[in-house]
Amino acid sequence: MSNAVPELESANDVNAPVPIPEFVSRFLRTGDDVQRLPGDGTAILIRPAQRSGRFRELLHARIGRVFRPKRYADSSDWFVKAEIDGSTELRSLIVSADGLKRYFYAGSTEGGQATFYSSIGVSETASLAELRLAWRMKSVSTSLSGDARLKNQAERAFNILAHPDIRTNYDTCLQDADAMLPFPYGGCGECVVTGRLSDDGATFFADSILAFKPRMQSKQVKVLLRQCEFLPDRVTLLDTRRKMEIWLDGGLLNGIVWDSTWNRWKQWLRSRLEVKATFVASSKYRFAKGEWTVAKWWAALPSRISVAIPQSINEDIARAQAIHELLGQHADILNRLREQIVRQPVEVSVVQSWLDGLGVSPQFRPEYTTWQPDYEEYFFAELRKRAKTWYLFRDEYLFVLPDVVVSEIPRAGHASYIFAAPKDLESFLRLYGTASRSDIRQNRANVAAELGFIGRVVRGRKRKRWLAEVLRHIGDKANHLDAVEDSEGVSK
Repeated sequence: MSNAVPELESANDVNAPVPIPEFVSRFLRTGDDVQRLPGDGTAILIRPAQRSGRFRELLHARIGRVFRPKRYADSSDWFVKAEIDGSTELRSLIVSADGLKRYFYAGSTEGGQATFYSSIGVSETASLAELRLAWRMKSVSTSLSGDARLKNQAERAFNILAHPDIRTNYDTCLQDADAMLPFPYGGCGECVVTGRLSDDGATFFADSILAFKPRMQSKQVKVLLRQCEFLPDRVTLLDTRRKMEIWLDGGLLNGIVWDSTWNRWKQWLRSRLEVKATFVASSKYRFAKGEWTVAKWWAALPSRISVAIPQSINEDIARAQAIHELLGQHADILNRLREQIVRQPVEVSVVQSWLDGLGVSPQFRPEYTTWQPDYEEYFFAELRKRAKTWYLFRDEYLFVLPDVVVSEIPRAGHASYIFAAPKDLESFLRLYGTASRSDIRQNRANVAAELGFIGRVVRGRKRKRWLAEVLRHIGDKANHLDAVEDSEGVSK
């Protein structure tokens, strides 16, 4: 085998050679015919030297969306189709079932074939926490022995079994050898495959995968517990805005014992978990209107996750459970209070006096009367601590500050409405109670002018930029470090 790295011509300058990545060059031999396919130069077709017998053709390509496996017409055989990125002629990669299974799903031991369960030493009924413990023990033993191959195989097995959908498909395949298996985690990345190019040059039919390098990013994210779903064996975050999916199990959440009933009162949780993870570009499938669609997401690799749990989490859990119980105990009273608040703005001291008079627990704060599950404490708290007083009205909170009045719906995606300080607050509140936000935006019947509407601050991804903009209208200043916080607590 030649040690020289072959070179290709640049897409922009035929006299400027471009080296083939090491990812590909290790499969080449002297005399192989190397062609760069039309496009951005990432798709490379290699034909072996004559009579080499190694493969028919070899392709290096970057793949994007990978679709669900499908069966050939009138056949029990199946395949997986992927879209090729960066090529103007080669559009699709078709991977055979055998090629996919051999590369991603075949486990082996010295004694012969093994399942992923036996490769990390657990039963097929193992929980996610049990899988993680077994994988960690296997990683330690293989690290001590210096067997990198077994260590990598154990990590692959764990990442397959820790993904709930892939595990379901894998379990089915253990019972039925003809069952279809997906391309793990959606398959976005670079691959080297062998097979043949179609006559029209638009499709490559792969019978074997030699290498696959997924597209990955390391990220540190803040996970709000109230945005998670609590399942029997895991806590799942599906962040539709950031297109991000994370699974957390008991092995990561030490000291936290949950069950599915937490979903009833999770909206009262305030705690955020600090999660460091390696995310792989993946595909999420959705069945709608009689057909499957696929969208690009980021999935945290289960083997590459670490979690920092706040010290106050147990207090937060107890507080959230207590609020939920109080809401149930005083449901009738709260409904009567809400009927009043829907009709007109009510000052917080009045609401508190109602709660005290009805014997509601002091743990129950006035804002809980109209608090919604997706409200964020941050937006409410920053305005409350600066306000002289505040009012509850409909699903809003009206904060009276020295120079302005701010109408706030403390949820992501909404805007803060800012008004000049009125000469007569009671008159302002009466008029505000007759108008909607739409009326104010469009100044119907001159209501915006009469209310002294200054403008609104739309919330984006960066919460503390929202704060800095609101304080600018108020005439106050935000701490510089507060104003430059990463969007939603995410860093790369």
